[in-house]
Amino acid sequence: MERGKFTKDEVVGVVFSKLRPDRDWVVADIGSGSGRVAEFLSEYVRLVYAVELDPNLSESLRQKFAGSNVEVVNSHGYDFLVDHEVDAVFFGGTKGIERMLEVCRAKRVVVNCARMDVAVAVVRKMKELGIFREVVMVSASHGYELAGGIAFRAINPVFVVVGDALRS
Repeated sequence: MERGKFTKDEVVGVVFSKLRPDRDWVVADIGSGSGRVAEFLSEYVRLVYAVELDPNLSESLRQKFAGSNVEVVNSHGYDFLVDHEVDAVFFGGTKGIERMLEVCRAKRVVVNCARMDVAVAVVRKMKELGIFREVVMVSASHGYELAGGIAFRAINPVFVVVGDALRS
């Protein structure tokens, strides 16, 4: 399950600090992938929807989260957001993000973007909707042993775009 793309631990910490969820909140993890963000958030909120379009990933997530407060939904994020009201949304997948933001009615929204052009488009859309708060570039490096010392290997930077519900 941990193959391929997933939200790095360092980025999950930033996402959590920007979502600032209350214990009684319901949160959606759109584009849940490996379920790393849903799993982390589940310890701090009442319910997490892990929304994943890929049916194979969805099935893996169902097995992983059986008996927990994470409900797996095999759906496109847009369809989920049209049908559900949640307190906060984390977008780990950005395909169709502008359309999803238009129907999102959450108090807080955090979007992870691997590409700068996508981050710029998300900022522009959030400003248009009157919900933009900030964008943060997260860059971290992991240490490894090299010739008897420690060197660092950078992970790719991620742009974390944050929005609040109060529309201006």
